[in-house]
Amino acid sequence: MPFRLSLRSILALIGLICFALLAFAWFLQYGPDKQQPCPLCILQRYVFMALGTVCLLAAAHWPGRNGQLAYLGVADLLATTGIGMATWQLLKGGSMTSCLADPIGDFVNGLPSANWWPEFLFATGGCADKYPPVLGISVPVWALIWFAALSLCFGWMAASSFRSNQQ
Repeated sequence: MPFRLSLRSILALIGLICFALLAFAWFLQYGPDKQQPCPLCILQRYVFMALGTVCLLAAAHWPGRNGQLAYLGVADLLATTGIGMATWQLLKGGSMTSCLADPIGDFVNGLPSANWWPEFLFATGGCADKYPPVLGISVPVWALIWFAALSLCFGWMAASSFRSNQQ
């Protein structure tokens, strides 16, 4: 009999992956390259935090089919929001040389959490800052890849959940 993960286990794994990605962001910020996050990077960190939390809550709670679909819908909405943010950063971020002094930077750095955890949630870098790529891919592209993969995964899980309850 082949090994098969349950949807609940997959959600727990995704939650852990989201928090592992945040730990890697911490390493990039305080590691050898000292990559300082821009406001758009910080907003994407919030999305990964929310995604990880929703996935872990869903895995712990695991309600009936309607509740599962609600969790998956919220998670997919968050992943889609992340796709939008990462795409915006890729398309416009390179031209936003003063993003720390614009409404996005003011908003991000004005959030209470930026004061509660300034080492991780306070934007100190510019959107146009160029840093060495990770495995040949820039950090915003990595974020876009992860958000897109997670969105597809949530869609697959919702379809799976729906199909299994139809039979």
